[in-house]
Amino acid sequence: MKDKLIELELRAEVSLRRYKNLINQLAVLGKLHSQAKRLSVMYFGKINGKQIDLRVRVTNGNCEVVVKSGPFGSPERIEISQKIKPEQFLGMVKIFEQFEFTTKVGERKILNYSLPNHITASLVFTGLISYIELECLSNFSELKNNKHNLMKLARQLDIKILNAKEFNLLCQRLSDSVDWAFEGTAAHYKKLSTIFNQYLKLKNNSGS
Repeated sequence: MKDKLIELELRAEVSLRRYKNLINQLAVLGKLHSQAKRLSVMYFGKINGKQIDLRVRVTNGNCEVVVKSGPFGSPERIEISQKIKPEQFLGMVKIFEQFEFTTKVGERKILNYSLPNHITASLVFTGLISYIELECLSNFSELKNNKHNLMKLARQLDIKILNAKEFNLLCQRLSDSVDWAFEGTAAHYKKLSTIFNQYLKLKNNSGS
């Protein structure tokens, strides 16, 4: 079986009221399999003309590095991830800083639901902006069928899927009003380290 590297994903912004309704809908259609609090250091740029975003993140106390390639906002991006140790987190931040990409730090609360057809629905809450992601990891031969299943689910949930331009505008709003620019200064590393240590405690508190 071929590796499923393509993160086939559709997104829609939702109001706070709609967010609460979707929790009820998704509980009927599938099963809540995880709740997450995530801190991400996100780098956006180009390598050999290809749009790339790199992420060093901690989710419920577990750390990883993620590389996504392909046009920003595209529903079909290649994604590769690698777990790292907590003591490697700030080191990876420093390594990726050398690319001199645009860098942001963001925090998210996420509800992940397992749905039929190997679909994961993620409700994301930032405090100011909420959105839903419908995702199905795919290989190239599965793209057409899996995208059909995602669109069918979107209609069932009665949500308006964002095109690439609309999603990029949503990301810009997140960048402007929720996330903060990371400039690699001593003050920013101190701030990031303090927040990171708070996220590490989530793993200890969960007993995982």
